[in-house]
Amino acid sequence: MKIISRFLGSPTQVALLLGLACTGLVGASFFVQHVLGIEPCPLCIIQRFTYLGLIPVFFAAAMARPHGRTQRALFWTAAILTLEGLGVAGYQTHLQLFPAPLVATCSASLSYMLDTMAVTEVLARLLHATGDCSDTSFKVLGLTLAQASLIIFLSFTLLLVKLLRRRPAPAQMRAEQLRRVDD
Repeated sequence: MKIISRFLGSPTQVALLLGLACTGLVGASFFVQHVLGIEPCPLCIIQRFTYLGLIPVFFAAAMARPHGRTQRALFWTAAILTLEGLGVAGYQTHLQLFPAPLVATCSASLSYMLDTMAVTEVLARLLHATGDCSDTSFKVLGLTLAQASLIIFLSFTLLLVKLLRRRPAPAQMRAEQLRRVDD
């Protein structure tokens, strides 16, 4: 417990870990799409862009002065993005629990598209999601990707709430006040 408490006491370490987690999640989403051949749906793409948006925010927070205004503003930005992702993942989970009639979709493989189309057209196609939002056929640890993403966004939200509610220790506050006077 002391390790977790000490870890949560360092907003820089938390921000770095969350930035690395988002980077891994984006990489995993590309692996699932392009290697395993699971087509993302529009809601999956929104979640992917949310994780992409969180990467620079978390890394910038990791580089900002601990407990400073900049780091706090970055954590607020991350909280807003995380809540957006939580809402999208929650909505997709709802769609998976109560699916609408299925619509069949298909698309060409990435290698075929690169051989036959301009790169700009391939990028446009990659961003165009063709998967079914209510599809539950692919699971990780018994969870659909939407359910896993929901848990991840919820975990991020709880960590960010803890960080934003935390006040620096009195010694840290005095050090910050001295820095402000020196500036």
